[in-house]
Amino acid sequence: MIDMKRLFATLALACVTVFAFAQNSSILRPRMEIAEYEENESVVLDVFYMNDESPRVYYLSVGNLGVGTNIIQIGFDPAFELFIPLGGTIDEAILTLNELKAFCKQPKKSTMEIEGLFSVAYPTGDPVTITVTSRRFIFSKILEFSLPTESEGIVRATHISRAKFNAIISSVKIYKALHPKE
Repeated sequence: MIDMKRLFATLALACVTVFAFAQNSSILRPRMEIAEYEENESVVLDVFYMNDESPRVYYLSVGNLGVGTNIIQIGFDPAFELFIPLGGTIDEAILTLNELKAFCKQPKKSTMEIEGLFSVAYPTGDPVTITVTSRRFIFSKILEFSLPTESEGIVRATHISRAKFNAIISSVKIYKALHPKE
């Protein structure tokens, strides 16, 4: 009989703890997906907004960053994501995505700097400067999104092809057509 009371008390305490954490908006924030591009059953690109932010800001997640050189990246950090603010409206988000896609056509090794956020699961924290570099491989145009590192020769980066940008822009435009009042 005592063991049943302990079990019940433990379960009740666990439930209270879960509900207490659920009330903390910084832990469970509503991330509203607009469009995503999946490859090999994992999300590579993601456009979303945080439902609890006012005013609304749309973000592009370019996923997790790898560590390595400009050519070879080893992905080992599944928690941290790189977020790029796209603007406060769908039209601004589409415009920013098109500007990033257009940068793919720049001569190889062209760079530009943009502001972004590097954090776990949600776009929080202080903005960081992201270097976007136009790269070319055999038949593809690629953008490299990289963060500055303190070690010389080491790069934290992810690579997104122009074709993936086309797919995500098309998905955002479809979302806009389905939700014209946003």
